This record gives sequence, C-alpha cells and structure tokens, in this order.
Amino acid sequence: MVECRSGDSKLDAAVEGWLRHDKNPVTRNEVLSDISNSKWHKLKKTMLKRQKFGTAGLRGCMAAGYMCMNDVVVLQTAQGLCSYLQKVCNQSQLNNGIVVGFDGRHNSQRFAELTTKVFVSASIPVHLFSKVCPTPFVSFGTILFGAAAGIMVTASHNPKTDNGYKVYWSNGSQVIGPHDDNILEEIWTCLSIPDDHWNIEEIRNHELVSDCYEEVTVQYLQYIRSSLHDDVLEDNKNAAIDIVYSAMHGVGYESVVKAFEEANLKAPISVKEQQDPDPEFPTVQFPNPEERECLELSKELAEKNNVKLVLVNDPDADRLAVAEYDFESKSWKVFSGNEMGSLLGWWILKQHAKHGAVQDEDEIFLLASFVSSRMLKAIAKGKAQFVETLTGFKWMGNTTLLLMQQDKIPLFAFEEAIGYMCSPRVPDKDGVSAAVHVASLASNLYSKGSSLERQLQALYAEYGYHVCRNSYFLVHEPSITTKIFSRIRNYHGPGVYPKKVGSSEVVFVNDFTCGVKIPEPTNGECHLRVLGTGLDQDYTNGEMIHFQCSNGLSVTLRTSGTEPKLKYYSELVCDAPTIKEQEQKQMDLSLLVKEFVTELVQPIENGLIG
Repeated sequence: MVECRSGDSKLDAAVEGWLRHDKNPVTRNEVLSDISNSKWHKLKKTMLKRQKFGTAGLRGCMAAGYMCMNDVVVLQTAQGLCSYLQKVCNQSQLNNGIVVGFDGRHNSQRFAELTTKVFVSASIPVHLFSKVCPTPFVSFGTILFGAAAGIMVTASHNPKTDNGYKVYWSNGSQVIGPHDDNILEEIWTCLSIPDDHWNIEEIRNHELVSDCYEEVTVQYLQYIRSSLHDDVLEDNKNAAIDIVYSAMHGVGYESVVKAFEEANLKAPISVKEQQDPDPEFPTVQFPNPEERECLELSKELAEKNNVKLVLVNDPDADRLAVAEYDFESKSWKVFSGNEMGSLLGWWILKQHAKHGAVQDEDEIFLLASFVSSRMLKAIAKGKAQFVETLTGFKWMGNTTLLLMQQDKIPLFAFEEAIGYMCSPRVPDKDGVSAAVHVASLASNLYSKGSSLERQLQALYAEYGYHVCRNSYFLVHEPSITTKIFSRIRNYHGPGVYPKKVGSSEVVFVNDFTCGVKIPEPTNGECHLRVLGTGLDQDYTNGEMIHFQCSNGLSVTLRTSGTEPKLKYYSELVCDAPTIKEQEQKQMDLSLLVKEFVTELVQPIENGLIG
C-alpha cells in the first residue's frame, strides 16, 4: 500500500482511502504521480471534500478525487443512491427499476454502465439506453416506467474536460431537499466498493437490464404530436418553412428530426460538421449555444440556403438557442433566453386560450426562475398566475408537479439560460420539444408575413420594454466570494445593506441566503414562497441577493451551483416604443449595471476575470 506523507493527517487518510478504492489505472496513476511530485495543494482541493448536488446535479472535471468526476465518485454515488432508494421506496417502486441515460462525452457510457452494475447487484432492474439520448428522455422515461429514479450522465454545455451526474426522483423532476442531502449522507455509509461493481463487461446482457431507447423514443414522439393542436399541425404542414439545425456535437439530431416529422414540420437542414456526437467538440471552444461563436456555422449555412430560422441545441439537447435572419437588413437577431421565454410563453398561453377547456386565470400557471425576466409575468396578468422559483429547473419542475397535484394547469416554464419546459409531461427543460414549439410559432408567424422579431416588438408595445443584461465573473477563491457578500451585508455598518448604488436608489433588498427582506413584508410570507404550492424554498447552496430600485432597475447577484462563477442578472422595465429608444435604454442599463458591479463586486480590487 502506497503511503501519502503530506504532513496533513486528514489529507493522508483521504488519499490512502482513495487508493484503496480506485481500480481505474488512469485516475490511480494520477494520484500516485501527485504524491510523487508533492502536489499537496491540488490533492487538498480534490480529496478533502465531496461534490454536492447543485442546480444541475453533480458536475465537475474528469480527474481523480472526490471533487471530480471519475469511476470512484460515480460508483459511490450510485451505491448511496441505491441504498437510499431501498430505504424510502416500496417494493413495487423498486421492481419498476431505475432509468439510466448518457450523452456523448468521454466516459459517459462507462459511468452509466457502472451505475447500472450497482443497481442490478442489488436486484433492482435498470432501463438502460442502448445509445446516447437527450437528457429530457430520462425525465420522460422515469415517469413512463413508474421508475424509482432516473439518472442522466451529462455535463450539458460544460467544457469537454467535464462530466456530470443528474438524478431524477420518481416524479421525473430533479432531486431537491431533503432527498439530495439524504443521498449525500447515505453515500458516506457506502464508500467501500465491492470488486464486482467494477466488472461491467457483460452488463448489457444481465437479466435485469433492458434497452429502453426504442420504447421511450416512440412514446416521446407520440407525446410531441399530442401536444400540438390540429390547426398547428396543419399550419406547420402548409407553411413548410426551412430551418437550419445544429446538435452542437451532441445527442439531439436524430430526436429533433423525428420530432419535426411528428409535428408536420419540414425536415431541418443539419449543420453536418456538428451533427454527430463528438466528445472533443472540434468546431467550438466552449459547447454552449449561449456563446455567439457556437452559432457561426449555423448562420453561415442558413445564409447560404436563404433560411431565416436557426435552432441550436446544447450537447445534451435540454436547452435551445434561436436566431433569426432579416433579409432586408442582412442582420441576425440572436434571441436571449428571456426574449424566447416571453415569446414561447405567449404562444403556449395563446394556444391554451384558443383550445383549453379551463380558462379560469386562477387555475392556469406560467413559471420562471427568479433571475429570469418579469415580462412573462406581464403577459400572464389577467390570463394566468405567474410563479417564480429559485434558480434551476429542479425547482420549476417540482413546483409544476405540485401544482398538478392541486389540479392546476402549469402550461410553461423557462429560465433565462435558454431552458424551456413546454409541457408538464417532461417536468424539466427540454430542448427537443422547445425546438418543435419555436418552429411551430415561426411557421404561424411567417405564413402571416410576420417574424419572431416582429412579434417580440409587438409584445414590447403591449407589455412594456423589458431589457436584460446578464454576465459573470470567474471566482476561483471562495474567500473572495465570502468577502464580496459580507461587504454587501455590512455596507453601511453591521447588517445594513446598500441604500443607494451609483445613481440607483435601492427600495427593496432580498437576501435569499440569509432569509432577509428589507423592508420586511407585512403579510408574513417567507423570503421565497412559491405561490399556490405551499413549497418554501431556502437558498442554501450558495449566495444570492436581489436589489430592486426606484428607477425600474432590478439586479441579482448569485454564485453558480456548477461552476466557479459569480453571476449577475439585471433588468430595466420601461416604455421604449422605437428601436432607437430601445437602444438608448440598453445603453442606460449598461451604465447602471456597471455602477452596481463596480461598487458592489469590485472586480478590479478583487482581481476577478470577466
């Protein structure tokens, strides 16, 4: 047995424990090399703490250590989840098994098969996808089979060096408390890895393992068709608009093509260079369709083929980017998540008003995360209830299901990071169904001589101009984050928050992390209560403070649950009927946000990278 002699007894014990568990030669040799080269600082970062379930499950760099993604972490997580399910689920649920899917990243299939081995070793059946699948298929499949849980191995849009582990509860939504914390506690009791759990050579031939790809796909496509009314299907067929689509080297192409066929949409023109899964993501530096460079190949192909509309999924097809070309100005409009969330919410609400049996605004719900635009709230007024949740679709998904339990009708949910839920049948963001609904909306508008951009302007004219500006700083040292938020909370002395930032007078502060509201509400509600569900949400996995100003500006500062980032979100609500006025308001917002960032975050003083 190799001894670790760092001079830190806790680190030595953690590293030696790791070496007892790890049978993967790559990560094992990485640790041995770190010991030989006395890389104690690196080992402290990777070995002394475990990952927690963030806004999107576990996610991290593929490397050795408990803070990274690797065989040991996957096996221990699967063992802890398996043990927890055996304690809290009845035998009928366990007999229905679990659903396991994976994307096209390095090690994703291996991590899925290691997970499968853990569960079948406990005599729990596994519905294992035979090939890569979109993340929403796991949510859908978990509900379809009445499974005890679902697991998707994916890091979504993270860099190619990362991977992740997303856990769905039996309701098809991502796990929240108390289950996420309880699973982590259970993992600590399941650290020993039996030798047999490493043996996955014949895992797909195991009697308890079934290939669920075909059944889930067929049922999902039936759901897609049933989610569209006959007049929309007819419009799609008649409009027959051309659309350029990119899977961003991910898993979406095959599913989107089939979904378009079910929706009577013309087959999309695919960006061939990005069509098939490729864990190296060779055409982009960072496979996130929010990054403008990721859309360049799609836009070039669209211009070459005289196509107006571009749709791009992220690598696990749970999010969707949308861009539209104006042939007159020869310019592109890349829609933000807030803009497309407002358009899709308006469209789906309009379809319900046209075809829905229930029209009572108290029974119909639209949802968004707290850091998303309030424009959907303005659209909903007088037609539906609007609900805000904490950041992350796990909150919107679980809130959706709670509303359904109360016989309410949750129509749509979105987050500003281009994630959309177009039906509670998949209580998570779904880039495949979102692509279908955007294409259907575009078909309707184009056939009338309009466009997505013109419809957005029509919404601004009716509901007010909502301009947003969001960005982030990289913060690799937790002490800096602590310093920033501590300073905000004690800005004018102990416990006194900022009353004015730059030229903006602060009229309301909501510190989600500390549960503080200033001024305190008079109705006694909790610091974030999801309207109509009775679900109180505490922000315990990071920092988050919201400011509302007298000039119509709102700013939220929060730490990321998956990356070393301090994010900021801002919105200015105002009247701006012309493009020129809107451009001026964008400039105004930019200056106001710069004041907030400079004064509260102090990026120069703290050495932050924007």
